[in-house]
Amino acid sequence: MQGRERINFEHYWNDFAADKNHSLPEADRAAYAEIYSRPGRMAAGWSYFSAFPRTATDFAELSKAKLPMPVLAIGGEKANGALLGQQMKLVATDVTVVILPDTGHWLMEERPQETSQAVTKFLH
Repeated sequence: MQGRERINFEHYWNDFAADKNHSLPEADRAAYAEIYSRPGRMAAGWSYFSAFPRTATDFAELSKAKLPMPVLAIGGEKANGALLGQQMKLVATDVTVVILPDTGHWLMEERPQETSQAVTKFLH
C-alpha cells in the first residue's frame, strides 16, 4: 500500500458517494493522502477494522439493555441511510432517524448544511 494511499482512498471517496464528483474536495483528498502516507498511519487506520470481532462481542453484551437517551441516526440515502436507523432502533428506545436524499457515505462533505441542520434540530 505504501505509495498508493491516494489510489486506495479514491475508491472509497468515489464509490461511497452519491456523486463521485462531489464527495471530497481536492484539497481534502490531498491532505488525507499526505497524512496517511506517513509511516504507520495506514496501519493505525486499518486497526479499527481488526477490532470488529471484539466490538461485535461487546455490542452483543451491551445491547441487552437499550439506551434510554435520545439517539440521532443520520444516513445518506445512497449509502446506509435506512439501515442505520433500523440498527439504532435495536439498541435504543428514543431514536430520531434522518435520511439525507441523494447523499452517500460522506455526509459532511456531500451535504454539510443539511447534516448540521439535522444535528442542531436534534440538540434543541
